[in-house]
Amino acid sequence: MDIQKILGEYVLNPEKLIKFGGIILKIVLILIVAKVIIRVASVGIEQIFKMSSKAPVRTNERREATLTKLCQNIVHYVVYFMVVMTILETVGIDIKALLAGVSVAGLAIGFGAQNLVKDIVTGFFIIFEDQFSVGDKVKINDIDGVIEEVGLRTTQLVAEDGEIYFIANSSIIKVANYSLGEKRKEIA
Repeated sequence: MDIQKILGEYVLNPEKLIKFGGIILKIVLILIVAKVIIRVASVGIEQIFKMSSKAPVRTNERREATLTKLCQNIVHYVVYFMVVMTILETVGIDIKALLAGVSVAGLAIGFGAQNLVKDIVTGFFIIFEDQFSVGDKVKINDIDGVIEEVGLRTTQLVAEDGEIYFIANSSIIKVANYSLGEKRKEIA
């Protein structure tokens, strides 16, 4: 196709140009609203956990930091998914047909994504059993370091030499949590 012919359609046809500009404006507004929602939700999540730290029955700070980051990540994923769906609808793509096709493809991909599911399930157990949290000094699979982030799929560990390791949660076989050991010594 000739680019001048395509551009000529929009330049010579003001209705199409206005429609195209409206679509671009909607997409920009969707992205701005998404950014605001993510920012407000992140601050709101932090405030909720700060208020819970003042409650009489309180979880420890490590767990609060881990759950705060986890909740913020979940909000990010949900908002980004909604943004993509809204933009596709704005552009004129039929989402219902797309989702139906994706669900069939998702079933096929699901069989290949068993490791991902294992990572997520293991991540839930790590977080809710409070095996380790952000800021803990640990040894995971013979790697010493400090936990930087605990996610549903991976755990970030900063080694003593500064290297950052991204460890799939399902591959975590053994953990030594030195921070919990130090706290037990303080209590005794």
